[in-house]
Amino acid sequence: MSENNEEKTTIGARLKAARTAKGLTIDDLQQITKIQKRYLIAIEDEQFDKLPGDFYVRAFVKQYADTVDLDGNALLEEYRDELPSVHTEKIVDNVDEVQPTRVASREQPASPANRVRNYLPTIIITVIVVLILLFIWFMAVRTHAGSSSSTSADSSSVQVSSSKKKVSSSKASSSAKSSSKASSTKEQTIKANGSSDTAFTLTNGADKNKVVIKSSKAAWTSVTTNGSQTWQGTLSANGSHTLTLPSNAKTVKFQFGNATETTVTINGKAFNFNPNNSSSKVRTITLTIK
Repeated sequence: MSENNEEKTTIGARLKAARTAKGLTIDDLQQITKIQKRYLIAIEDEQFDKLPGDFYVRAFVKQYADTVDLDGNALLEEYRDELPSVHTEKIVDNVDEVQPTRVASREQPASPANRVRNYLPTIIITVIVVLILLFIWFMAVRTHAGSSSSTSADSSSVQVSSSKKKVSSSKASSSAKSSSKASSTKEQTIKANGSSDTAFTLTNGADKNKVVIKSSKAAWTSVTTNGSQTWQGTLSANGSHTLTLPSNAKTVKFQFGNATETTVTINGKAFNFNPNNSSSKVRTITLTIK
């Protein structure tokens, strides 16, 4: 029995070994999980008293484990005797004490004054909507009366100019069709800037480019457009996130916490942001849109 206990790896050492195997530093893990660096170090050193509370110990350990490809729930079960336990019974008792009060308050009949007070916001909103509709109706009637008086005077000039408008509109439509055909022949391309494997240029994209990010394992990702953060989050295994870049997007910066397990498509076409097959998991990619 003593030999088996000596051979069992502590939870802190096991997590640290998994992190090192993935090539992640404490700073990388902090950026991916958003858990403060001092708490991550405390978990690896098993100094759980430095964390905010017992609940956070188990929550942070599970998130740490899932990020380094360990089963968080299984790890908590395996080391439950070494981790602080959350006082679930006390929480359930508190809920039982509070719940009857809430039910009783719902069962109490509301007084007429309370009913009026509850419906007052709805009444105010209804009155405002009715006033707006009446104003729109009044302006529409007024505009229609003014336009009907001028219609008879302008009918002759409209008939004379209608033929000219038809000719000009047909020319405009034909030119629009030719321009649309010319633009449709241009194909979207994404090319690396010279020999760089972190800087790329997108040409002939859409007005608002649609980006889909997928990950086969848990991965943290951040997207920044024109210097302002558009989205950031942690994708679960086989998870995905779709976002649409604004029409004025010129520079887009992607930050991947697990780049080797992440894929990106733009307007339905694959974006090969790792052409040199780099093994680095944490990567920053800059995309210039022209």
